[in-house]
Amino acid sequence: MNKPDRDRVVFHSIHDMSSGHYLSKAELLLNSEIANDLDDINDILELYNISLFFENGIYLKSWSGTDIVAYKEKVNTFKNLIRKFIRNIDDSNFQSYFENIDYGYYDSFWLLINNYQQYKKISPSQIEEVLNNSPYQMRHLLSHKNLVDKYKLVLCEFLKSDQQSAEILLSIYEVENSFNKTKLYLPSCLTIQDKESIIVSYIDSEHCNTNYLPIIQNAKKHSDFRISDKTKLAAKRKYQQSVKEFFDSGSSLSFKYGVAISYPENASKIKHVWIEQGTVHYEFSLDYIKENNHPYILYRNFETLFKYVDEQNIVALTSKENQLGVLERTLGVRSKTEYVFGVVFTQLEMASMGQIDTYSNVLKGLGYSLEDILKTVFTNTLPELFDLPSNANFTIPTQNASALEKIRTIAPEFESILKQYKLFVENGHIDFELLQMSSGPTAIKDIPSLNSNKYIYINKDDQGVNFLTYLLFSDQTLLTYVDPFKDKQYRNFVDLLVNEEEINFGNYEEHQHEHLNYLIDNNHISVDENNCVQVTNWNRILILRDVFKNEVASLHHYPADIQYEVMHMSNDGIVFFGSSLFAIPEQNYFNYYLNKSEFTNGHDLRNSYLHGTQANPTEIHLHENSYLLYLKLLILVIFKIEDDLFIYKKLKAEEE
Repeated sequence: MNKPDRDRVVFHSIHDMSSGHYLSKAELLLNSEIANDLDDINDILELYNISLFFENGIYLKSWSGTDIVAYKEKVNTFKNLIRKFIRNIDDSNFQSYFENIDYGYYDSFWLLINNYQQYKKISPSQIEEVLNNSPYQMRHLLSHKNLVDKYKLVLCEFLKSDQQSAEILLSIYEVENSFNKTKLYLPSCLTIQDKESIIVSYIDSEHCNTNYLPIIQNAKKHSDFRISDKTKLAAKRKYQQSVKEFFDSGSSLSFKYGVAISYPENASKIKHVWIEQGTVHYEFSLDYIKENNHPYILYRNFETLFKYVDEQNIVALTSKENQLGVLERTLGVRSKTEYVFGVVFTQLEMASMGQIDTYSNVLKGLGYSLEDILKTVFTNTLPELFDLPSNANFTIPTQNASALEKIRTIAPEFESILKQYKLFVENGHIDFELLQMSSGPTAIKDIPSLNSNKYIYINKDDQGVNFLTYLLFSDQTLLTYVDPFKDKQYRNFVDLLVNEEEINFGNYEEHQHEHLNYLIDNNHISVDENNCVQVTNWNRILILRDVFKNEVASLHHYPADIQYEVMHMSNDGIVFFGSSLFAIPEQNYFNYYLNKSEFTNGHDLRNSYLHGTQANPTEIHLHENSYLLYLKLLILVIFKIEDDLFIYKKLKAEEE
């Protein structure tokens, strides 16, 4: 059975797309005689990997029921061969076997050593030799708690001396890893002080990967892993220095992008947007704004013109996973607790900040202040239109105050508005004496809604649902690649289905049939009498598209037939509901700006201005930017309150 590594059967996971390829290789072995005295460790590990396919019920579609029964019987005989071989490994032959293991089988080897408790016959000196010769084996060892406990002294000393140990620590506590979610264990003898020393040495090392420095700077405190402010500052300074050196060297390749905003008179369109050399240009008709200058309409321009919220009144500025390009999703190192965003989010933020800044100046030219408009909407318009209590209150800063002074007024008022609405939902009125009993900020997620089943989310805990959304919406699926539409380069399968009427099943390649058949078997698509692919339930597909695109949808903004289908999807476990003022993506967006309790790369506006750690008063531009941020968040809060009140009033009217 001697074969090169690339010809071996490897089991990766139950959802891996290469299963068919490896099972075809396994079929050759399953139809061959297996010797009882195998002496190549890779042969044994290959048999083990073949058995994993059968343990997980993964077979080739070409196998008949009789074939599967016969193959299962044969695979059952592998267990004795594997057990006998592994239990023969000890100090006398460990190194000779280990040195010959194919690269793809290290995980399997250590797993079997762990499961058969063969580590009891392998001394720590053997592990020390392995690590000295192959330091990268550390991660394999750390993935098995029994091995970590057995060899803790060796592992501890090696971790303290190896330059790459910091990356292991950060991968355990901080770094997001989408590809390998294997849990790693650390030896109990590695102290908190040892861990920080490892980090300090890494920062000072010439082998330091600068991508890890922001992770160190923003690391959270854990019960068994804490990085001091001094060490965080060292990481921050080294990162800033490395960035400066990179750009000073002239070796950087940069992609420039930006936004430009103008308000022309006599414009042919109310709104015109175009992209030119990486810059997104926005033109908004000044005549339209002047002609529609009622305070409520001027406030609604943040929806009609600037698109701060979408047609379902969901915040449109949040970072969305589907907006990330392939490189943005896969390259670089990021924290588990990082707010993840890419170029699209950055451009949206540049645009929204530029819009609120320039629009404020336009309003001043019309004799309004944005703050006055927001106060009028919250304290007058919402009570008049949607029955918000008439004692709702909002104090605005004086116009001639500095940006820092304005923030010191607007920040507590922002918190007050959230608390006022929370009290209203809970009690039916706003009791300011009760409001004053609580001095701390209210968590964004804890602001309730007047409406049940308000938001729709995809059930990502269900692997079947995840696989379905992958096939329908992923830009990595091959189902869009079919004649005669290959050159149109549709982003995903649903885009193809929406835009093309005659998609012939026969034009798909054989390797694409497995995924098409999955969708057919689960009644998402069918093949008609002309052999063309048809969607069996368009409502369901379009609901999934909405929720996948925005990561949430609003139930009560759909017509009755769509709501009816959503309920069926909930019963099928495809979606679930949430009821709060802010949807989860909106909560994340607010938390990114307001604090660091949720995201370590957050702006921390709340705490910095509450505890006096904000920028120096002389850094006026930083405070001006922070004030605009607070205004933007305040606008979004008022939109969300208005939407909640609107839905509640509509549902009450329908009941009557």
